[in-house]
Amino acid sequence: MSLSKQGEKGLQMTYKKKVVLSLLLAGLMTGCASFEATVAPTNSYKGILDSRDTALTALSGASSCCASLQTLTYVPLPADKETEVGIDGSSQVFVFPEGKSYLVAFKLPANTGDLKVTVAGLIDKTLFNPTVLLLDSQFRETRKIGADIIRYQPAYMLDGERVEGVFTLDRSQVGNPNNETYLVIYTTEATLSQSTQAMSPSKMMAKSHAVQDYGAKDPLIPHSPWGVVKLNVEDMSATKSGENFYKPAYQDTLDANKPVVDPTPNKLVVPLATAAGATAVAKPAPAMLSETEAFYQSQIEKAVKAGDIDKAMKLVNEADRAGSTKAKAVFVDAVKRSQK
Repeated sequence: MSLSKQGEKGLQMTYKKKVVLSLLLAGLMTGCASFEATVAPTNSYKGILDSRDTALTALSGASSCCASLQTLTYVPLPADKETEVGIDGSSQVFVFPEGKSYLVAFKLPANTGDLKVTVAGLIDKTLFNPTVLLLDSQFRETRKIGADIIRYQPAYMLDGERVEGVFTLDRSQVGNPNNETYLVIYTTEATLSQSTQAMSPSKMMAKSHAVQDYGAKDPLIPHSPWGVVKLNVEDMSATKSGENFYKPAYQDTLDANKPVVDPTPNKLVVPLATAAGATAVAKPAPAMLSETEAFYQSQIEKAVKAGDIDKAMKLVNEADRAGSTKAKAVFVDAVKRSQK
């Protein structure tokens, strides 16, 4: 190799090292991305997430625990609290129309306002790709939530890589026997032969800071009968004002481009780009009714005037998902007025 080529190669290696160092420093300074963000939350789940072959063999020989959905064991699911559960060979097994699966089953909280439910399958070496089955008080199916709602989300802030879906439950008719009462999470036979394309940690960092990526290719995460799921149930009536806001029946995904508040008082910072690695584009929501639009605008302005920016931003996100075209502008205008 000539000296000129060696010098050129040396310069390239030096540049790559500088890029990697800058990414690491930026991650440490901002706290918004790290290589640790893509791993399982605790080491206690490693045996579940690293044992796909064992899980497939166990599922093949497992017998259904119950004759019907009614005879499953349902664990009470608390509101306003995150629940994380491992699914493995000790979990219940049931034969669904889509095939046999390990599962977790919950009884949803009662005596609440409308509920916002977030369900996530955590990604490590494997993934339990969840399907959510909702049942009424008589254990009859009301709806099923799958890949159209539950989609891949790259690591962001304190959340690792996952597939995640967000939906709402209407609690306006508390005494109605058709009200959704039970939730079952399982996976389908078809998905066990599939995989989810994740994002390499280096690409995640590079996209976050708009620099060239020299990292590995995006990995394919195989689906497994075992895994870890995380649930969060939010009672939408449990606000400072005690109001039970209108919620759409379905929500595709959380808005990854949320406004954030700078620690400086009364200073608003709005990110210019969506979260790193967001590949799916949410379907547009139906046009919002004028009465509902006016309601959201009023509540956003009221929250900003009271200095509750966090509540105002939540209202903006909810309004956007419900089809609002004016909520963000109303929010920004209200903040500007509050700074005068």
